[in-house]
Amino acid sequence: MLAKTMIKFISTLRLMRVLRYTLIACALTSVPASAGAADLHHHELRIAVADENEQTKRVVEALQKKYPGAIVAADGAPVANKRKKPIVIAVGPSALRNHLKKDADGPVIAVFTSSQTYRAILDETSRTRAAGITAIYADPAPSDQLRLISLIYKRRVPIAVLLSDKTAHFAHQLNQAAARSNIDLSIEHVAPGDNVNRVLGRLGAVTAILALPDSVIYNSDSIRNILVTSYRSNQALIGFSASMVRAGALATTYASVDDIIAQLSEMLEEFDGSGKLPEAQFPRYFSVIVNDNVARSLDIVIDDSVRTLSRKPGAK
Repeated sequence: MLAKTMIKFISTLRLMRVLRYTLIACALTSVPASAGAADLHHHELRIAVADENEQTKRVVEALQKKYPGAIVAADGAPVANKRKKPIVIAVGPSALRNHLKKDADGPVIAVFTSSQTYRAILDETSRTRAAGITAIYADPAPSDQLRLISLIYKRRVPIAVLLSDKTAHFAHQLNQAAARSNIDLSIEHVAPGDNVNRVLGRLGAVTAILALPDSVIYNSDSIRNILVTSYRSNQALIGFSASMVRAGALATTYASVDDIIAQLSEMLEEFDGSGKLPEAQFPRYFSVIVNDNVARSLDIVIDDSVRTLSRKPGAK
């Protein structure tokens, strides 16, 4: 019955959309950021985009409302040589990749790009942190995800996370966060060519699986099967985007456009004061989304402590 219930939640079309837009569409459910703090003091702001889909348009509109003087540069095009380089906000991975491939210098802040993709783009374009590039990742902070799991179950539970070579660098951070959240964490490595089903078969003792954005593991060929398999085993999947939750994961933390722009403003203020970009970082501000149908199917009671978990600008 449980597997049949899950299959109702997961259509092939929806899953294709999840994998296509999961790291940007999750942030587009809030109203655009309010105007204010429009001046960047001594810095010009450029918004680099590489497509004109509705999601990107809404992000750009929110940025322009926050920063009315910002200029949109299509296709990541660099600006003409200037004495003082503008700060470039690259919206999405294609814009970041296009901008860096043009050998454009000057400070760059990537938004709505996952941590895995950001690292891959820097590798393929031979750019480093020293080159004046940073990011606010699209995916949620693993520490916030583990805190969410702790609040859902309210007891020490065993959970698993699947990591490939592309996400193996998260292992130490995940182990530290799990210890703080009173969670027994097991890390399963997925090697190239591994059958993900067989890996999932080794996780029979875990209560939940924490998903990280890793295209080796979670892609259009595998995600439907991972969702169905986990629920057949009565295991919750904690997703990495609001879209993934709507498709069948139990819950996630997610950052809205407002949240990202608030963090971006703080990053720009820091740059204005020090002349240096901060390190790439996960979203600082977030809310929680829960799939109540999935919760009922798994007999999990979601209380207000879960639904109200959040961190917002200005909150103490």
